[in-house]
Amino acid sequence: MSPTLDTITIDAVPSTTPLKVASDSSDITYATVTVSELASTFGDYTDLAVRTRGGKVLTVSEEWFAEADNLITAAAPISRKGHFTAKGAWFDGWETRRHGPLFDWCVIQLGFAGSIAGFEVDTAFFTGNHSPFVSVEGFAAPGHASASDVDGAQGSQSTGAGVPDSAEGWEKVDWVPVLPKVTLNPDSRHGFKLLSSPVMDTVFTHVRFRMYPDGGVSRLRVYGKVHQDLPQDKHQVFDLAAVAAGGQVEGYSDAHFGHPSNLLLPGRGHDMSDGWETKRSRAPGHVDWCNIKLGAAGHPTLIEVDTAHYMGNPPKAVTLHGFRPEDVDRQHPIVLLDEAPVKPHRQHFFEIPSEISSGPAISSVKVIMIPDGGIKRVRVFGSQQWPAAPLPQGSTIGQAQPLPDEHTWNLLTIQAEPITKEAFAPWGQLVEVPVYDPNAISVNQGTAKKFSHLGQFVNLRSYALTPNSNPTSPDRANPDIDPAQANLAIFQCFKPVEGHEVGVKLLERHQYSSQMFVPMGGDGNGGYIVVVAKDRPVEGTPPDLSTLKAFTVKSSQGINYKPNVWHHPMLITGKPVTFLTITHESGVGKEDCNEYWFTKEAGVQGGVAAVVRF
Repeated sequence: MSPTLDTITIDAVPSTTPLKVASDSSDITYATVTVSELASTFGDYTDLAVRTRGGKVLTVSEEWFAEADNLITAAAPISRKGHFTAKGAWFDGWETRRHGPLFDWCVIQLGFAGSIAGFEVDTAFFTGNHSPFVSVEGFAAPGHASASDVDGAQGSQSTGAGVPDSAEGWEKVDWVPVLPKVTLNPDSRHGFKLLSSPVMDTVFTHVRFRMYPDGGVSRLRVYGKVHQDLPQDKHQVFDLAAVAAGGQVEGYSDAHFGHPSNLLLPGRGHDMSDGWETKRSRAPGHVDWCNIKLGAAGHPTLIEVDTAHYMGNPPKAVTLHGFRPEDVDRQHPIVLLDEAPVKPHRQHFFEIPSEISSGPAISSVKVIMIPDGGIKRVRVFGSQQWPAAPLPQGSTIGQAQPLPDEHTWNLLTIQAEPITKEAFAPWGQLVEVPVYDPNAISVNQGTAKKFSHLGQFVNLRSYALTPNSNPTSPDRANPDIDPAQANLAIFQCFKPVEGHEVGVKLLERHQYSSQMFVPMGGDGNGGYIVVVAKDRPVEGTPPDLSTLKAFTVKSSQGINYKPNVWHHPMLITGKPVTFLTITHESGVGKEDCNEYWFTKEAGVQGGVAAVVRF
């Protein structure tokens, strides 16, 4: 597992330094935190600056070698030793030029306004070019986040009045010292816990990170408590448990792979590292749990349990108990969910019965995973006072926000491969200029070369054109099958596939004819994707998805499908392609072309039964 946002994987333990008093500010004291103590020290705090929670780098003095935006990446830094860009060696962090001014700096807008408890500064993989000293200053913009945005999917910060909009403007801001100048070691993680400061309770919206005099840092974590931001309308529905509303985890059974405080974050996250995940249990009857103090006591109306990215390890079921403010020992639970089954990688919504919602307010909840596993988010939507106001038009509360792979992750997925004559042989012929053809002949008075018999142009209904010409044909005994003639046609495919994968919703075949596609324009056209599958021996059954194959084809290559080969309608990449096609057709639709839509396999009409990546 890579380090999570709130639970830190232990890599190495540097030497411990004693409590320090800042030389440039006698009012600020801090303690250094060893790597082994980072998780316990900052586990109950939130990284206010990380990009996945809305943090962003607004301006920077310079970023010659590597961009400052890397500082607030959620994932742990990586190394690509030996990889170079036009400006030098590649580093996963912020790196500036040598011999600059007294210091380099960048301004970071916090994803959530909040009070700051400490920092982690990581110089991973910076060994001869790390910044030897850093400091942090803070700025509190006038007016914090909008209270009505507590239910949103992003951080609660916004740039408004009183916030500079240029680098020059930020240089004139009255920055407040938060962390004095501290020493860094190369390729190391450093923790700094604030102990006393005149600004310990100040709610900051921005920080300025300084490197002295220059160099590189891979990551900056700004740990703190999110400023509580509640709606003024007591009847408005919002997420009572959200970190922006002041929700916090007060206890838990296990956090082996991910801290339960991640449950309260906005959005659906980026991978399994930013959810709550426990170790595997073996004891019968085992459950894992965590207690969440709501940001405000309220009347829950809807529960959301999100298992995003937990595809092979969600719990079997989830129970949710609520507790009233006076039940401080949590001895009298109010059942909000009772062993509700959950699926992998999916948002689940559960309406709370009105007799519970209209009852006494609930101030905390207990989330119980049965028996263990991982959950990405838990949201407790409700109002501070009853009755709850109707949701405004356009509200995202209770509305699924599907991830790109949410409905396809567990489907058959294949990677398209470059087409070759041999690989495509089971389904047809590749039409291209051969690299070597001993049968090629010189034609047109020696000005051209002719390559023959590149494909097999098949018409299984040609017998009908001249009666009794093929009495042995298996189709001859069927007078209902009409004769077919060659149809020379042009296909203009004008909508390239977006992205790098496509869902297979249907396949088609031509039972009695081959079908040839030859791009017109040579290299002037874009490329295309060919998806094929074999037929099953039993008539009326779907194509055999276990034989599904996909090929990438160049604009200088054509293809010729054999009769009865299932294939996807033409998929083009890059730019439009015009094809010359030849197919034998009778004009009878069901004889000329069969379509199979994957309904049963995918569960819905026109659903996706497989995914092709290229």
